[in-house]
Amino acid sequence: MNYLKRIPLQNIFRPLFSNNVHTTPITNIKEIRETRTDKELIIEGITVPSPREHLLYKPQVDGDKKVCFLCATGLDVKHTDVLILSQFLRSDGCMLPRRITGLCKRQQRRIGTMVTMAQKAGLMPNIGPSNSKKDPRRRYKWKKYNTYFFESTMPW
Repeated sequence: MNYLKRIPLQNIFRPLFSNNVHTTPITNIKEIRETRTDKELIIEGITVPSPREHLLYKPQVDGDKKVCFLCATGLDVKHTDVLILSQFLRSDGCMLPRRITGLCKRQQRRIGTMVTMAQKAGLMPNIGPSNSKKDPRRRYKWKKYNTYFFESTMPW
């Protein structure tokens, strides 16, 4: 029994409890005003509204349920948009669930397919076990080469 190594429980569940989704704090530009009176100098930092505020995305809410932002904005995401697709992945390379991403069922399936396409095209890394067939160098014959996709052949 000495050959079995005890693994702490928190190491098993570490990917589940890690903070994958982060929000950034609001950083506004502040205008510094100096007000001088007889014996005092008052320095104030007053926030200035951004001139690009009208360009920000405001999430739409339909009654009590949220609306999928990819459907609402009409954003055309392709498999070459790696920075957008990587936002829907966990640190171990798996897709985040729908309850976290906020996507509808159709868009969740579409994003998952595009992540797979980007990995097969060599645009995103495949994160898998070291002895996995997902490693392109370990694939058989022609499957070890990158795959290229045409945008006009996509079913959506």
